[in-house]
Amino acid sequence: MEEIDFMNNEPYQDGAKAQQQPVVAQEKAPSAKPEEIRSAEYTDIKPFFESRYGNSRLFTAQHNGQKVIIKTLKADRANNAQCRASLRNEYDIASTLDNKHVRKALDCVTIQGLGDCIILEYIEGKSLAEHVRVGTLSEKQVKSILVEICDALTYLHRNQIIHSNLKPENILVTANDCRVKLIDIGVPETNPDADRELLIKEMEFVAPEIIKGEDIDPRADIYSLGKIMEFIGERNISKHYVNVATHSTQFSKEQRYDSVSEVKSAISKGHSMLAIVLISILAVVGILAYLYVPKIKANVEKERAERMAVDFAREMDNMQKELPALQEKYKLTSLDEPIAPVWTDDSLRFAKNLKPFFGVEGYQSQALNALNEQKQHIEKSRQQDFDQLLLSEFKAANDSIAIQLKSALTDPTDALLLTEARKWLEQNK
Repeated sequence: MEEIDFMNNEPYQDGAKAQQQPVVAQEKAPSAKPEEIRSAEYTDIKPFFESRYGNSRLFTAQHNGQKVIIKTLKADRANNAQCRASLRNEYDIASTLDNKHVRKALDCVTIQGLGDCIILEYIEGKSLAEHVRVGTLSEKQVKSILVEICDALTYLHRNQIIHSNLKPENILVTANDCRVKLIDIGVPETNPDADRELLIKEMEFVAPEIIKGEDIDPRADIYSLGKIMEFIGERNISKHYVNVATHSTQFSKEQRYDSVSEVKSAISKGHSMLAIVLISILAVVGILAYLYVPKIKANVEKERAERMAVDFAREMDNMQKELPALQEKYKLTSLDEPIAPVWTDDSLRFAKNLKPFFGVEGYQSQALNALNEQKQHIEKSRQQDFDQLLLSEFKAANDSIAIQLKSALTDPTDALLLTEARKWLEQNK
């Protein structure tokens, strides 16, 4: 992967921003004039949101006196078979769900000027991401939201569905009663051709096994839920769930909670126990807590750091082992080819493998250096290929310039011949 800024702000997803707000300012309007939108069944159709790097765009509309959301593909992907199949798959999943904490999919229709569309329940509210960023939630509301997320995930898992895209932007909080609604279930929005910096940022809440393309189970959603607790804690909204988050976000899924019900129990108990501990600290054991809590936390961090070191060393070793095969794969075969390799797929794959280490002190610079060194090795190998091709072509050349340059050499070693070959190539351009 090329040099990356991993602090890029991530855009809002489908329905993630307050639904009474205008289209996000950063989104650029399509340059081409869109086809006129017509529908006898859906009226007052207005643009609402367009994903910055995904495939979808949203509209609001009226249907039988009710406000709804229309989700469809961007104009340039409306005829893409894979995108259309993904949109249909999203509807097939969502339409089977009936839970108060999951947004309902009402219909799947074709609208002139939009193409294939999913009709979704309109939810008056804001995303959890927005609430956390502006600090509008109380401690009691945070606990209630986390418990309701657990209830929603339990429902999905009982129906053999993994959300796999759980993040603060995909959790809506209703405006009137602060209730949770999960959206974008089971269908990642990211376009693989998008900016790689955005892709890395997008994977902040994604479990490592999803990034690696391994088989997943409910523990992938547990990892994402733990990351959401960390997100809440990092912004000082609530730090009551640090231990639950740590257990949920273990790199190895075998070391996480086995089910969401266990997470819910830990959230409830953790909150109650915290109140007891605080009273005890004030009344009896303040000094002991001051002495031992940091030690417990230090041991947890030490174990996590040791696991991280082992995993990082393994990834570095895997990259080194793959280098010979990569050099052969990107071997230069013609003088007309550029020296710099075009290897987006492989570079992105290595960046995904290293993603869990970005943002971790001591590892980010090493990971970036490893990616850059890997590219430099391949470029060096291609330069050597270029020199060998040029040398062979120069030795065989019989034009006047080549004969003159070769005849001027008293000791025609390969090194001297290569120098003259470069002169010959420059004069023949």
